[in-house]
Amino acid sequence: MKEKGKSDSGIKPAIFLPLFLLLAVMATWPLASTSEPHDHSDTLFNSWLIAWNNHAIVTGQNPLDLPIFEGFHDGNGRNDLLITQSIIALPLQLYGMNAIRIHNILLVLFLAFAGFASALLARETGANFYGSLFTGSVVILLPYFQSHIWHLQLFSVGLSILAVVYAIRVLKGKCRGWQLAVLVFLQCLASLYHWYFLNLALLLLLITTAFLPQKKHIVRMTGWWLAGNLAALPFLLPHLKNAHSWSINSITSTDITAFISPWGNSFLLGWMRPDGMHPEAALWPGLAVVAGSLWFLIKGKKNRLDIFLLSCFLFFALFSLGPTLIAFGKALAPAPFRYFAELPGCSSIRLPARAGIFAILPLVIFAGRKLGEKPRLAITGVVLAAATVLHAPLRTIPLEPLPWHQWLAGQNFDTVLYLPVSTDMSNPQAETRRLISSVMHFTPSVNGYSTTLPEKYQSYADILNEWPSQSAKRLVEELEVDCIIAKDWHTVKADTVFLIGEMSISAFLIDTD
Repeated sequence: MKEKGKSDSGIKPAIFLPLFLLLAVMATWPLASTSEPHDHSDTLFNSWLIAWNNHAIVTGQNPLDLPIFEGFHDGNGRNDLLITQSIIALPLQLYGMNAIRIHNILLVLFLAFAGFASALLARETGANFYGSLFTGSVVILLPYFQSHIWHLQLFSVGLSILAVVYAIRVLKGKCRGWQLAVLVFLQCLASLYHWYFLNLALLLLLITTAFLPQKKHIVRMTGWWLAGNLAALPFLLPHLKNAHSWSINSITSTDITAFISPWGNSFLLGWMRPDGMHPEAALWPGLAVVAGSLWFLIKGKKNRLDIFLLSCFLFFALFSLGPTLIAFGKALAPAPFRYFAELPGCSSIRLPARAGIFAILPLVIFAGRKLGEKPRLAITGVVLAAATVLHAPLRTIPLEPLPWHQWLAGQNFDTVLYLPVSTDMSNPQAETRRLISSVMHFTPSVNGYSTTLPEKYQSYADILNEWPSQSAKRLVEELEVDCIIAKDWHTVKADTVFLIGEMSISAFLIDTD
């Protein structure tokens, strides 16, 4: 293993944290300064879920028993847990901070942490001070994160990167390894996607340790890795029960040009992004990374861990393309993902491009290793990456709480039903707006939002939306609903009526005795 130079061996990457935080604020501006959401879908749901987790913790309830999809036995286990994020957010929520503002702050903090963890990994695999600075900075500025700005869970990848750092340290005999178990556990509670990708990365590390001299520590590394997964198992069980397996042809393939496509809002390079590219596919690592990594592969000083990094690049690059090889919008051939899909759980990966960060990261590390030999080049590379990510302020959307939730907060209902029930999960704003407003009371509701819906949800929604038909009334009784909030049904039979402009909201109180 190549030894780090003495000139910077005592300098820790923690010194970069203020810079990383500044870059994260810049890349996501103005989210760090606003309580408005970037979108009315996943941002609202994730904000609600964090608020619910902490409400459940404070009140002694089970966070995994979500107050949505009441009456559906298979309603839970359909979303990321976001418990790790919630633990970090708990002081802010107890302080009384707005749920959206908490979400936006977490997004920035986790992005900065991803850069910090990447700097540590670069350092652990042979980079010097300036190489680590380059790696951490560029990771924060990757278009990958811009393409997932509404997915807080995917910003938690720093936990996976740090887990790889500690796995390598265990193999080197530099630590006992309990940190690896903790990080695997925390990644599971933060993002199931990244937890799955992390396990694939650790499997690659385990395979490639055959090329490392420290083979005697393989058993210890494997033991702590398995311990982290075993600790996560109770949280995984609901998800394993309701895991959705996508047919191979319904899994989204990624155009290979995603690897040369920046994010579309870049002032300098936005014109390069092809029309029709999937909005969550932005795998371009940047010109400095491409040039630096090629320079490293040709002339850089290699070490045994580079076998692992190269295997990650190759495996996850192929994985990210999905089941069909597509170039410039044309399907060319079946892709290797069709073989990867045979791995346990892989068929639940709806968008394999989300694994792209594990393909890009090795290239950034290689570039950092080479450019770090010339500090001015490394700093120039950071400046270039920052320049290409410059964008107009991200759009935020004003959000006013639905006023009847204030009324619900003063009541004591067991189950509420909001009509009409929306089942269009590609356009879920109706349900997510109801959810984020319900942080005032968290009354369990028949309605809900998730990646996939409970088995009978569509058929139940069709019946409930016929209210006040006899079949709808019978179903309401079966679901033990004691309050219906109905839009545009203004009747004298309603106990409470909210009038907002031309929209009327009626509250029907149901006698369940």
